Amino acid sequence: MQANVDVGYGRNAAQNGALNRARASELMDKAGLDALILCEPEAIRYATGAPIAPAALFRRAGACFALVPRQPDIPLGLVVPDYDISSFAEHAPDAVLRSHPTWIEHVSIDAQSVDEPLEQRLEAALRLLKRPQDFRRPETFDLDFSAGALSTLMADLGIDRGTVGLDLAFVPAADLPVIETKLSRFTIADGTPVLDRLRAIKSDKEVALLQTGIEYSEAGMSHMLSNASIGMTTTELISLYRTGVKNASNGTNYTVETKEFVFVGDRERSAAATISTGDAAKADMVCAVDGYGADMSRNFVFGPPTSDQQRLHAIVERAFESGEAELFPGNLLGKVHKIVSESLAREGVPSYSRGHFGHGVGNSVFSEQWPFISAGSQVEIQPGMVLAFEVPLYVDGVARFNLEDQFHITEGGAVAMNRLRRGLTEI
Repeated sequence: MQANVDVGYGRNAAQNGALNRARASELMDKAGLDALILCEPEAIRYATGAPIAPAALFRRAGACFALVPRQPDIPLGLVVPDYDISSFAEHAPDAVLRSHPTWIEHVSIDAQSVDEPLEQRLEAALRLLKRPQDFRRPETFDLDFSAGALSTLMADLGIDRGTVGLDLAFVPAADLPVIETKLSRFTIADGTPVLDRLRAIKSDKEVALLQTGIEYSEAGMSHMLSNASIGMTTTELISLYRTGVKNASNGTNYTVETKEFVFVGDRERSAAATISTGDAAKADMVCAVDGYGADMSRNFVFGPPTSDQQRLHAIVERAFESGEAELFPGNLLGKVHKIVSESLAREGVPSYSRGHFGHGVGNSVFSEQWPFISAGSQVEIQPGMVLAFEVPLYVDGVARFNLEDQFHITEGGAVAMNRLRRGLTEI
């Protein structure tokens, strides 16, 4: 096989991704890394802004590599599928690009030249690629080939030894030995903590996408609450939410996707079960705009709430307010967890145990990202973070409630992205 090469040597990177090279250099320096190598599809998109390549959908290492050198004057390096190289060149114009073949054959011909039959023009265009006679495309892609291209790229950029951080939280165990063999001259460390800390601080564009997601989600939630009625099913409630989101997002150029975690009743039951008077409900909704998943949750009851339902939601609201007051720069996420737990203890449930009371949000296959508002977290809240803060209380026999808002941390404190009232809504 033979890789195509497309090289750009810009030193002032103007990538369309959200990657902050200066901050990346600072974090790598603290971690003792000479470079960061990204494999996760969402991380590649974070670094470049380019759409996720089809080969990356197999979620195996080597479909794409993004090399982030510690030295900011060395450009970003990319090893990408040959089919997608023009897209990456457009989104990361100052990166050094190398390509590797995938299963997709793609060729350009001159549509205006009609003197020869189409088949002859197609074959002539393929021969112009000057591929080896024994060239055969792989079944999907060849990790050995792409990792070898990465190794050569690193040498060409002057990174020929040292310690590199690989996002090991993503790399499958079956793929790691191949990468280690191709990068045998390097010490490979886990670069996941550096990547996590990079992604925890959002760019203005990322914040805007997460804000838009909340606005669409609240439109969907409002439409659902306004049209929900006794006799419906959980499936029908979700359909109402999706309709509201669709109406709100009509005309946007971004891809909008939703995930709904709706629970109705006081015990587990089918989504097709009919809703009855007195049923309480939790609607924990994720609305992803351009891949950025905004997360929120509200609670409601069909008909007048029981005294236990009112009491349970009041406990949730007070614990939420106590934790919200702790969401300020410089405070530790572990302190937020402690304050919420203490509030629940004062309400009479000191034995209640919850692993985390919220998390970061961003571009991912799941709405929950590092950092987590957990008991042992020593992570300091910083301006630029976007946190989904939540207080769930799931009590079979009463209700499963979860109150969740998304907050943008600024120099002046936490700014709630939500506008929808937090109280228990009666339908």
